[in-house]
Amino acid sequence: MERETSNFNGVLHDKALEAIRSGKLPSRHQDRTLGGAGSGAECAVCGEPVMRHMTELEIQFNHGETMSHYHLHYQCFAAWDFERTNIPGASN
Repeated sequence: MERETSNFNGVLHDKALEAIRSGKLPSRHQDRTLGGAGSGAECAVCGEPVMRHMTELEIQFNHGETMSHYHLHYQCFAAWDFERTNIPGASN
């Protein structure tokens, strides 16, 4: 996750789009974002753990009585955020 190349970023965008299309991640704007050191949780985009020395973003979605939350590497969050705003009809 630490080395960025255009090919690597392209793969992340593909994975982010697939996560949205498959319903693994919502396509709407998150209700809350938390950030900090990685917790070791699996990234909802790439499937790799967000290790302690990495920056982790936790995005949360309010569903009335419940909240769903997802852990992402910051690069994966950026790919997801970009892809979700480019889906026709998505709630931005």
